[in-house]
Amino acid sequence: MTNIPQPPPRHLQHGAPAVSGGPFGGKHAARIRAIASSSQLPTERARADAIVMTAWLTAGQRAQYAPSLRAAGHGEDFVEHLADERRVVLEEGPDPQDDELDSASRAERSARQLPLRILETLLVLGALACFTVAALRTEYGAGMSRDALPDGIVPLLVGTVLCLIAGAVVGAVATRRRDHQLLDWAVSRPGQLGRGLPLRRPLQGGSVGPALLRGVGPAVLVAAGVIAICVGAAILLITLLSDADSEATTLALWLLGGGVLALLLAVIAVQLRGRRLEQIVRRARAAEWFGAQGAERFGAQAAEQNPDLLEDTGLGES
Repeated sequence: MTNIPQPPPRHLQHGAPAVSGGPFGGKHAARIRAIASSSQLPTERARADAIVMTAWLTAGQRAQYAPSLRAAGHGEDFVEHLADERRVVLEEGPDPQDDELDSASRAERSARQLPLRILETLLVLGALACFTVAALRTEYGAGMSRDALPDGIVPLLVGTVLCLIAGAVVGAVATRRRDHQLLDWAVSRPGQLGRGLPLRRPLQGGSVGPALLRGVGPAVLVAAGVIAICVGAAILLITLLSDADSEATTLALWLLGGGVLALLLAVIAVQLRGRRLEQIVRRARAAEWFGAQGAERFGAQAAEQNPDLLEDTGLGES
């Protein structure tokens, strides 16, 4: 039985100029941001997508996909060959793959993470239940005792916070595991990273737990910080005017310090959320699937050098 040599991958049949640098050099995050925001032509878009996808994949996934690219093990060579593969798809269209959509659908069904999603839903419902009971106890117990908090209000509030944080962690873990399994599917198929991932529900899909924590967390921190600063300043002013004991002064200083810390944490949370959204946008562009019509559409836009190409690429396209 004679062995027929397989032709090289299609992207190796076209000469491409070498581009210096790689995704693991200095100022990695700044380079990704600059390339992803300025990519318009197919070569620039392919280069940006390759850098983001290379950083997204694990070392094992890169090693599994490298033979189909005829790339070496180090990151820079992987980026160059993946950029060539992506560029060919953008300029000439993808090779026909009859089983691509069916295989992607099967991979999505096997990566749904149903147990973690059910646990996330239960934790979020538990947080809502604790908050509802705490609100009802505060409402109906306000007329009974105006000098003390209703019984059991503190454990309910603590339970609300803990359930909300746990639900967000479980949701993030489920999303990460789903993305990892779908990327495993992509690297197992030669040329799939160049064509993109044809998924009905895009990668990095948001869920209730993380979204609720990201939306409520900074607002709660800001409210708590402002209240703590105002109460601490009032107590400190009263103690200075009335020569009260040092315990009240200590409490006031603790409230002021805690309020400032809460505001700083809110600012950090907002900044982290902005970076996360930027990462989601760049990764969504890198994993965007280009069928035959999608490649033709991108080629026409690139030929016209449309400056609005970045805004035209949506997060949910597949």
